[in-house]
Formats: sequence, C-alpha cells, structure tokens
Amino acid sequence: MRVLVTGANRGLGEAVAARLVRDGADVVLFDVDPGIEATAARLASLRVGAIVAGVAGDVADEAICEGAFQSAADLLGGLDVVVNIAGIGGPTATVVDTAVADFRRTLEVNLVGTFLSSRAGASMMIRQGTGGCIINTSSIFAQQGVARGAAYCASKAGVSLLTQSLALELAPHGIRVNTVAPGNMATEMHWDELRARALVAGTTFEEEKDAVRESIPLGRHGTGDDIAGAVAWLISANSSYVTGQTIGVNGGVYFT
Repeated sequence: MRVLVTGANRGLGEAVAARLVRDGADVVLFDVDPGIEATAARLASLRVGAIVAGVAGDVADEAICEGAFQSAADLLGGLDVVVNIAGIGGPTATVVDTAVADFRRTLEVNLVGTFLSSRAGASMMIRQGTGGCIINTSSIFAQQGVARGAAYCASKAGVSLLTQSLALELAPHGIRVNTVAPGNMATEMHWDELRARALVAGTTFEEEKDAVRESIPLGRHGTGDDIAGAVAWLISANSSYVTGQTIGVNGGVYFT
C-alpha cells in the first residue's frame, strides 16, 4: 500500500504514519516542519524494508502541494491512500476580536489544504484506475460549535462536507472518502486550547485538563493510536462499503 500523510511530523499525523508503516505500507510524510525528514528516518526503522520519506512544505500552497504529491508518486510508484491530518488550531478569540488574516489562515490550512491534498490524490488515483482511499480529519468542534473558536469550527465543518461531496464524485472510480473527527485528544493543540481556556476562566491548566477528562464517558483523553486505529480500519477491506461518513473518535462525548 502506497500512502501519503499530511501533518505527519508529530501528534496524530506521526502516530497514523507509524501505524501504517508497521502494518506494511510505504509512506511519504508531508509537513511544513523541516524536521520531517528526520521523522521519516525514524519511522523507517519500524519495519525492515519500509520505504518512508519526508517532504517539507505548506499544504495550503497549491504548487508545493502538487509537487509533494508528484514526489510521492515518483518514489512509491503511485498512490493508494491519502490521509489529511495537517491543521492548525487558529485564533482563540471571539468573532468580533478575530483578525480577518487569522480567520483566513485557519481556513487556508485546515480546509483549503485538505481540498488541495484531496484533489491531488484523487487525480492520481483516477489516472491509475485502481481505486483508493482518502481520509480527512475534522473535529468534534465541527459537529458542535464552541465559543472563541469560530475559525477552527468553521474550517473543520467544511472538511466534513467536502468529504461528502468527494465521496459522491469519486465513488464511480472506486475511491472511498471518509472523515475521522477526533475529540479531546492528548495533543499539543488540545493542551494549547486548555491553556487559553484557563487564562480566560482564571483557572489552571491542570484544572481544565481534569474537567475535560471527567466529562468524557470513557474517562480518558484520546491518543494518536486511537486515531491510527480508526484510519487503519477505514483504509482496509473491512470498511469496503463505507464512504462519505464522519467517524467520531471522542470517547463518547458526542454522538452522531
């Protein structure tokens, strides 16, 4: 299996890439962080004979994104799976206090970046004529809005509906498209959100972290391995009749 994962230098993206390498895939990691090549070298050690490479660049830049996909196809001999995880948290501010530039940048990375990556991957898969899978990453905050997070919520809600349109358009080509919607994950993005929340509420980071954990029916924060497991299922033959869906991975906080 030939895979490209965006946002793969750390957190959820790195965990997904690591799982897929261990499962037997050859993987290209695409991330804005120049340290992505070192991450690729580390993940290559997870399986003897694995092909793992890193490409540095901004997923929201059309030319760079197209180039990254071409590099991946050249290295791997084609592409079977795209996993779009690259994203930013955006401004933590009320709408009236949010700068237009910050709002636009959040949409550019989270939504336009997913569009560009999905378009590039789908074009390759259509030319190959062998089907494939695209997995996008939304959020629990795409399913229920939150104050002081309008840019992020809007961008991730857009991803979910982009997935549905893609699923309908690509089904005749044997390409399935689904969304994973994480919630309350133990990532730096979530910790930054809790730090900002604590600053506004006059509480501490640990208090906010404990409050979130107590609100989760399964009693813990999610991990990269939880997301990786969902992705591994969605790209497997076990989900061959699943497309256009948003799969919540949130510990039971929100039901779809």
